[in-house]
Amino acid sequence: MKRKIVCSSILIMAFACAKSEANSNLNILSWHGYTDMDIVSYFEKKYNTDINITYVTNDKQLRNNIDNAKHKFDIVVLNSSELKRYIKLKRILPIDISKISNNRWLSDQFTPLNRNTRTSQHGTIYGMPFTYSSMGMIYHKDRVKTPPSSWNEFWSIAYDKKVLSYDGGTHNTSLAALTLSLDDPFNIPATEQSNVAKKLIALRDNSQTFYDSVEEATQLFNQFELSLMFANFGLQQLTSLQQSGANVAYTIPTEGALAWLDCWAILADTEHSELAHQWINFTLEPWVQLEITQRHGLQSPLAQFSPKTQQQKLIWLAPVESPHEREAMWDAVYSGKSLEKVMEHTKRAEP
Repeated sequence: MKRKIVCSSILIMAFACAKSEANSNLNILSWHGYTDMDIVSYFEKKYNTDINITYVTNDKQLRNNIDNAKHKFDIVVLNSSELKRYIKLKRILPIDISKISNNRWLSDQFTPLNRNTRTSQHGTIYGMPFTYSSMGMIYHKDRVKTPPSSWNEFWSIAYDKKVLSYDGGTHNTSLAALTLSLDDPFNIPATEQSNVAKKLIALRDNSQTFYDSVEEATQLFNQFELSLMFANFGLQQLTSLQQSGANVAYTIPTEGALAWLDCWAILADTEHSELAHQWINFTLEPWVQLEITQRHGLQSPLAQFSPKTQQQKLIWLAPVESPHEREAMWDAVYSGKSLEKVMEHTKRAEP
């Protein structure tokens, strides 16, 4: 998406272009539902600038876009796990909290930001909370009479080809590790890799198909009249399905659920740091947060929209032992390879 100012005269065009050059464009790497066009347009008019948005549907696409030298982004939405990765790589800038006045609205569970290990490092803030969610289980209430209590239902013969899974290696591997009761789903010992691969193959075989986006998940779940879904995008998917008329509900299994905190981060090579700070502050406006919660079912980090109590067991995403190996393993599983071929492909993964 690229917007251009169309001027009705040479004089107006020169004036508008001069102002546009002063503020310049802001290139954003984002997820669907985070940057609705009417909200983006409001910011463009307020700051007399243009915003160009590139959308991704999984972490692999996100990394490829950031790491591709041909693509230049100023600001990106990163979950707390990816945020840590790019802090380590020195690819993102510290956030000047004095320029984010709307941080005063944040819930206590995310503040103080400089002591929140998901958003900062050694007291320096690198990420600004924007939205978060558990990655729970969605089930169709007409086809699943009793709310599922365990992730093992995804592997149950009772739901053979009635499961909709997510096409993403990092999170699927963590889910398999969680179901196997490994100590840390984000750090899998080499001795357990084969067991995790077996679990992923079994998930592949029990699943009807796999989705990339919220919209695709809704379409596939309804089309194939499925029973269970791994909600990688969280409550946003529940809202989408309910809006489509599906009789669905959301649950957190007893093993707990992975959870993501998505933060705005400013890339180190940006030339528009000031505008990036203005965008971050703008997205924490209560009216903006209210819109994204009502439209898409996203959860807001602002205190006024946050639940007063949290009874669910949430396992916040953390950096994994090897994103490349996980993606390589999943690519091999997804393509239908045997366990032996999956392990061979995983070992050849390039860092």
